[in-house]
Amino acid sequence: MNSYFIHFNRLLKSIITIVVALVWLSCSGGKVKSDNNFPVANSTLSKKDSSSLHFFVLGDWGFNGSNDQEKVESEMNQISKLVGLNFILTCGDNFQYAGVKSIRDTLWHSNFENVYNDSALLVPWYPSLGNHDYRGDPDAEVEYSTINKHWIMPGRYYSFVKEINSSSSVRFIVLDTYGLMQEYRKLTDKTKYDNIVQYAWFKNLLSGAKEKWIIVTGHYPVFSTGYRHGDTEELKILIKPLLDEYKVDFYISGHDHDFEHVREKDKSTDYIVTGTGGSARLVGHNDKTVYALSALGFSYFSLAQDSAKLYFINSDGFIGYSYVRKKNTK
Repeated sequence: MNSYFIHFNRLLKSIITIVVALVWLSCSGGKVKSDNNFPVANSTLSKKDSSSLHFFVLGDWGFNGSNDQEKVESEMNQISKLVGLNFILTCGDNFQYAGVKSIRDTLWHSNFENVYNDSALLVPWYPSLGNHDYRGDPDAEVEYSTINKHWIMPGRYYSFVKEINSSSSVRFIVLDTYGLMQEYRKLTDKTKYDNIVQYAWFKNLLSGAKEKWIIVTGHYPVFSTGYRHGDTEELKILIKPLLDEYKVDFYISGHDHDFEHVREKDKSTDYIVTGTGGSARLVGHNDKTVYALSALGFSYFSLAQDSAKLYFINSDGFIGYSYVRKKNTK
């Protein structure tokens, strides 16, 4: 009964969001919390700073080298050269509209190798899986790590740590949200979360994390006002309580093709949606929305010991939004 309620609730919310978005857009001329005074990324962002960790977030990006995908890649290339990029996180849907069938699939060339081939983007890529990736063989994406040194994916879900300086580091946890939700739906008793291997792994990892920063990524958003999908009810049940309990700094996702910064009142986690790597869709806003923008692009993080700087960078070279999260250095 619970699963039927979740699906009905999601459908109802999607319909309401579409209606509200269309009405709002008709009144606003089609702009979503934007203006004509965006700062230019190239002249605004700091040049190479070795005291911080620099990474991009790219979501919903694999469109066979489409013009929009190439526009985003071009801007990524320029900003990477400017800031000294360390690595790239993906938020899934690495292949649209169906994932690869093997490590020799031609989609590797058209979606990845022939697009992001400038030296500035030949950095480590840490991918996550999306629902479109599951339309192929998700394990082929894991196996691809054995033949391409830039594609680092040790499992369908995994974790890694990056050092900021000698006394500060960040733990990244990459979830397979599609797989997690599928396992949840199979449970006879929906309260027995610990019977899900990935859930138990995630909970155990968070409980033992000692790093200064904790950043979790996955394809499906917990919160979203994107007109196509919106909130993910299963993740509000499964992972949101853990994000709250262990005071995770960021949960970063894609799925909805927009930029969003969402935050709950009196909670510690910043929710970021970046599903804009090859396609952009309409987005609305609600009482949790800090900022929302419909545009092609990617997110850029500059992570220092005591602060995390976030930028939504669109494919035209402008910073649509910036945000600084402070961290106690004690």
